[in-house]
Amino acid sequence: MTERTVSTQRAFEGRLINLRVDEVELDDGRRARREVVEHPGAVAMLAWDGERLAMVRQWRHAAGQELLEIPAGTMDPGEDAPGTAARELREETSLAAASWEAGPRFFTAPGFCTEVIQLFLASELSELQGVSEPDEQIELAWMSLPDALAAIDSGAVTDAKSIAGIYWLARRLA
Repeated sequence: MTERTVSTQRAFEGRLINLRVDEVELDDGRRARREVVEHPGAVAMLAWDGERLAMVRQWRHAAGQELLEIPAGTMDPGEDAPGTAARELREETSLAAASWEAGPRFFTAPGFCTEVIQLFLASELSELQGVSEPDEQIELAWMSLPDALAAIDSGAVTDAKSIAGIYWLARRLA
């Protein structure tokens, strides 16, 4: 099952994302339209001190609410995933990690978006002076792994990257 792109129109080009509309041809010759959000990719970090997981609280405009999440961020042009992970961990938590382990990569919404998130386990943590981004309000919250899992069960953690990451960490540490 493949689709061949017949034509592409650029509907929007923004700072973070682009939107394209593709006309595709299916294997049987039928044609269809596909709306695709192009995203440069992102990382998410499980900052683990051996007993606690660093989580962040922040307002998410698209969700219309404050979310409790694992730290994460979008890759800058020319930046690799490990570099993005170190930068975002520093910016969102004022932490640095001496040890990094790459975890799974996954699509966030493959039905309409190209975003792929790379998970990282960050350990051997040290605190840095505050280096937050000027356009973000982020609050650090530490949780034990059982509390993070309970937060998923209770609905306190609702975003996919955090749920996937916390479950991966629990399995990894078991």
